[in-house]
Amino acid sequence: MSIEETTRALGAEIQLAPAYVRFVAAKEANDADEVLSRQMREIELLRMQYQHEAAKGASADEGKMDAYDEAFQQLYQTIMQNPRMREYQAAMDDMDALMKRVTGILSGCAMGEDPATFEPKDHDCGGDCGGCGGGCGHAR
Repeated sequence: MSIEETTRALGAEIQLAPAYVRFVAAKEANDADEVLSRQMREIELLRMQYQHEAAKGASADEGKMDAYDEAFQQLYQTIMQNPRMREYQAAMDDMDALMKRVTGILSGCAMGEDPATFEPKDHDCGGDCGGCGGGCGHAR
């Protein structure tokens, strides 16, 4: 079997994984929620309005930008309180974790690690915490 065929088989297996099934179901539920869909369009419009105003540089109206930002933050909070959006976010986090693990294993194998036993690290910061913002979770 070629690498491409194996990769396609892996893709098919990923689509059978509980994390993927949960993610697709959550996405479909979000898409079917008319109120949530309207709110998502509204938040995108606010984002674009803010960016348009900010692009004016020194002549940008700070009052408008503040109003757009405040409206964005309020709508964002409303969206994130929606149970469907919370489920979608949790499902997406699970899917991201699955894909991080899969790509970690693949990367390790590509660097010569044993495919049968290699376990990817929980973080990939290199261990040098010199200019770290702490996002990797590595204990300093």
